[in-house]
Amino acid sequence: MKLITHRLFQRLLSNKALSHKGYTIDQTILIVAIIAILITLIIVTVGWQLINRTSGTKAAAQLRQVEDANGQFFSSQRVWPHQAFSSAASATAANNMRVLVDPTGTGAPALATNIKTTELRNLLPGFAVASGVVTHGFGSGNGVVIQQANSYPVAANIGTDQRMVVQFSLVPLSEAEESDEAIDGALNATTGRVVYRATGNCLNGTAGGAAPGGATVAAGTSTVTLCYAANTVK
Repeated sequence: MKLITHRLFQRLLSNKALSHKGYTIDQTILIVAIIAILITLIIVTVGWQLINRTSGTKAAAQLRQVEDANGQFFSSQRVWPHQAFSSAASATAANNMRVLVDPTGTGAPALATNIKTTELRNLLPGFAVASGVVTHGFGSGNGVVIQQANSYPVAANIGTDQRMVVQFSLVPLSEAEESDEAIDGALNATTGRVVYRATGNCLNGTAGGAAPGGATVAAGTSTVTLCYAANTVK
């Protein structure tokens, strides 16, 4: 009796399994082909968007990279870049950047006695130094990177803190706009942590005045001066 019951149970399982047939070879090939087409479309669409946004994303990343380098310098030396020189006259906007990249190279200004020279290093390996100034690789590749401590303008709507304001010259407008969207979340050339102008500087002396000067961005503008309100200086 048990043997008959066992065989009946096996037969029922076999019939149940046969009632749930899988896909045929033709159906499987069709499904795989559809999935492959969908994956290709996704890769092409996303890839094209990434290609179009790469330069702007890179520009925003480099602005933040300078901010991070300032923070690393302060953590190591307990002073900000513009406070690292033996003479206040040496704290130029160009030298404030150079001290992050090439602090002891040929022609570099003398550093203050409290600076721990053994802890100095290149904090921005992706940047180059030419004729004593730091340059970036966007556009023509001749753009200069400088920075100084400035009181950011109330008009920027981010407060009146004194910040290390980083300036990139000769940046393609499209890359500045991508950076603006990436950091501030919206396009506005005069408001937020990212500001830019067709000509002129964002750095107007050592005692405040980071409001962009020069011509505003208008139709036909190809390159701009791009500025970023980085670290709050305390």
